Amino acid sequence: MFCMGAIILEAQDLSLAPDEVEALLEVATQLGKKGWNRNMKLYLKRQDLDGTLPKAIEKLPHLKHLGLWANYLSGNIPPEWANTKLETLSVGVNRLTGKIPSYLGRITTLSYLNIQDNMFSGTVPPELGGLVNLENLTLSGNYLTGELPPALTNLTGLKELRLSGNNFTGRIPDFIRSWKQLDTLEIQAGGFTGPIPSSISLLTNLTDLKISNLLGDGSEFPNLESIAGIKYLMLSNCNLSGNFPIYLTRMAKLKNFVIYSIPCISSILSFIYMKIEV
Repeated sequence: MFCMGAIILEAQDLSLAPDEVEALLEVATQLGKKGWNRNMKLYLKRQDLDGTLPKAIEKLPHLKHLGLWANYLSGNIPPEWANTKLETLSVGVNRLTGKIPSYLGRITTLSYLNIQDNMFSGTVPPELGGLVNLENLTLSGNYLTGELPPALTNLTGLKELRLSGNNFTGRIPDFIRSWKQLDTLEIQAGGFTGPIPSSISLLTNLTDLKISNLLGDGSEFPNLESIAGIKYLMLSNCNLSGNFPIYLTRMAKLKNFVIYSIPCISSILSFIYMKIEV
């Protein structure tokens, strides 16, 4: 079993076949991990690994969870991984480059995909729309460009989406209305142009909403009154205008509320910082 922070292998529990054990050792060799053996407890999070992502992951048919967070791994995600049955995949905070592979869309068992803080570039492949079981998608901290593909509409089970720190173009798409299960949406300095789509009011399960540094002429303050359970709200450098929504001060669950650098709210306010404790 590959866990997010560790691998624990016990033959009596997993009954690994000899070829699977050998595949694990092959993985270890390619990652440059020393001291592995057939009865092992291995940590792959922050292990200073500097190899490439091992193709031999494909040879582990029972592998569900793979975490290689915060290492020095380079290259790209091998095409062989498209044949796995992974449910969680975390390769964030490494040195991976190139485009996000379209074949990731074939790992339809994925519920968690995190590739943040790498050097991926190019557009988001529409094939990711095939990940119909995906609940958490984190693409932040890369060099991604272009508009989000409409195929992502199919990700109706998404609960967390993070797109911050990229170079996207165009507006935040109106098809976010399809992600009605979202509880976390972070789009900070993502390159998008305003306005914030009015369809954001349909995301009534949101508890954490952070949007910042929208380009363009801005928009009126979005209607968030229907999002009664929101706890954390940040709308920073979004060029908002219009009347300040007093209903926000009455939202019982709102803990932190930050609005920064607004050209005009009720033609008076140009800077607001509020923190509400309840």
